[in-house]
Amino acid sequence: MGKIPGMHGWQRPLDAAHGLWPWALAQGRPERGEAESKDDEVGATGPARGDPRWISLGMVLIACWWQIARLGDVRIHLKIFYGWFAMAFGGYLAMLWMIRHTERANRSPMAAFLMICVVAVLARLLMLPTTPTVSDDLYRYRWDGRVQQAGIDPYAYPPNDPALAALRDESFSHINFPHLRTVYPPLAQLMFRVGIALGPTLTAQKIVGVGAELLLMAALVAVLRARGRSPLWLAAYAWHPLPILEVAGSGHNDVLAIAMLWIGLAAWSSRQWLGVTVGWALSFLAKFGSLVLVPWWSWHGARRWLLVFGLFTIGVVALRPTMVSAVIDSMSAMQQHRAESNSSLYSLLLIVSGSATLARVVCYGLLGAIMVWAAARELDPAQYLLIVFGAGALLSPVLHPWYLLWLIPCFCLWQVPSLVALSGTVVLSYTVWPGYLAHQPWVVPLWARLLEYAPVICLMPLTASRRWMWRSSRPLAVPPSAGLQKEGTYSDVGR
Repeated sequence: MGKIPGMHGWQRPLDAAHGLWPWALAQGRPERGEAESKDDEVGATGPARGDPRWISLGMVLIACWWQIARLGDVRIHLKIFYGWFAMAFGGYLAMLWMIRHTERANRSPMAAFLMICVVAVLARLLMLPTTPTVSDDLYRYRWDGRVQQAGIDPYAYPPNDPALAALRDESFSHINFPHLRTVYPPLAQLMFRVGIALGPTLTAQKIVGVGAELLLMAALVAVLRARGRSPLWLAAYAWHPLPILEVAGSGHNDVLAIAMLWIGLAAWSSRQWLGVTVGWALSFLAKFGSLVLVPWWSWHGARRWLLVFGLFTIGVVALRPTMVSAVIDSMSAMQQHRAESNSSLYSLLLIVSGSATLARVVCYGLLGAIMVWAAARELDPAQYLLIVFGAGALLSPVLHPWYLLWLIPCFCLWQVPSLVALSGTVVLSYTVWPGYLAHQPWVVPLWARLLEYAPVICLMPLTASRRWMWRSSRPLAVPPSAGLQKEGTYSDVGR
């Protein structure tokens, strides 16, 4: 009997002769032969035996994405789209319920895990060839890649600059904010360049994004294993309809930054601070979001590695001096162009105060206070991210559906009712499109906002119950980190 390399004494030993599955190990199940013999005795009908409920849910998900992929321009088929999306989300919720009961029964069969992976891949393959219509960001990614392919600094000129006239093609009219320079960081630019190297099509760009998603899913499995959770919870991300729509469908590049973020979290599970620093630095260089971890890192982490993080990211940015001015100028202009969209608490504050500046200051102040409070309270960076990203979604003046991509991986550990509901209803913000196509202002209809946020409000009391909120997470025992003074368990988790 030997231990898995890098693991510690609280984890069950590996029986090399019987070959424990990693998910059985994580759940502390009996050894494979013993578990299978018990199942055989009782005539188990769970996923390992091809439970028809799991198969049916997988088929429903594939059918939904097959139909959505056939719609073409979703903006002019919103009613049909919402019907199929709602069915996919309903199947997703049913799957969460089934996984919870499977985990409670101490079962994590390989057949179910493989089916989750296969269905997730098939759903994305169905959406890869589609042309994005509810978002035009992918056209900007492709443009930035072509600019780099031509040997030009992507931060130097906006798309409509005469210096880039030779690069314009039939898709140029779809590029958003053509008068502004790009705002995407260096690693995102490398992603766009790789996409162009694969081919000049939008699908080539999306292939790179889905590849980043596969890295994210691998990191999530590693995190689940380290925490003693069933790997079936991967489906909480892999089967969620919003990532399928926004990554494989619309090609949003946030997934690269999120993948690097969770690779860092996977390294943190074993206190590999070099891996943590590299992962979170690369996340910053893909899309600045990992900056929210700085308060937590300052409070609980190894501060010398925070210094390495700062020096590394500043050094990379210093190599691209045009990036800083491009990001500052373009972000300021975009904020003025669309100061509010699909917000919740910000809109209420704006109505009450009558001042957009005051409402913005209050929302950002509250978010900052929540970050400091959560950093002081939460030893677990994943739980800290859940709190911060959840609060950010409710306090942000602008909430596009793909912003929630940062939050959804946390559902693999904690399924907070109001946030899960928001991740399903946020697509109602796409009801802005019919009016916008008719040359009306970019304003989400009031009825759509009410439908979007009503379930969130109704589920707040359930969310406020800490017993429900954390009950899907088991206590996490970890070795001491370089920045922590004592060893033990995270008492807040599972309380």
